[in-house]
Amino acid sequence: MSFRSLICALLIIICAWTGYYLLGKYWQDDIQVEPDAEKPLFTGSDIVNTSYSESGLRSYQIDSDYLEHFSKSGDTDFTQPVLWIYRNGSETEWRISSNTARLDKTQVLQMSGNVRIYNLLPESAIKVIQTNSLRLDLINKDFDTPDQVFITGNTFQNEGTGMKGNIDRSVATLLKNVKGRYEAFQN
Repeated sequence: MSFRSLICALLIIICAWTGYYLLGKYWQDDIQVEPDAEKPLFTGSDIVNTSYSESGLRSYQIDSDYLEHFSKSGDTDFTQPVLWIYRNGSETEWRISSNTARLDKTQVLQMSGNVRIYNLLPESAIKVIQTNSLRLDLINKDFDTPDQVFITGNTFQNEGTGMKGNIDRSVATLLKNVKGRYEAFQN
């Protein structure tokens, strides 16, 4: 075998191997990657969401700096949420704010971090309720917390551990270690 034949054979082998290698990459099936179920389905900034009752009256509105909605769990996470609850669909009665909140698919809102509940009606006895966490059912408006609670009104201050109540009925009950300070009206 001559030197020239050896070089030609070697070039044919190199070309055949290169072609096989390149076609192998081309014919290879694409690997399908399943989307990560833990990543949010959608996100948003400066969100305003208004919810209406079955009769068409405004029930509540949630404003948030940022939100993430997860499709698998149905949860929605809020950053710096403010919940506005309406009386008879027109008058804003309550303003509830916190650092973070999670709304689950059963319409239960779990708020945490610096929770502040303001009654915006001028004739209300309760002005501000402060606590660290609050669980609020947005359908029947029941709420509760196991944390320390401070309730402030025009002529009183109460504190206790744990609270339950209902936003629609304007009822809040402190559960344990209740202390209060009351002042008489002055005309």
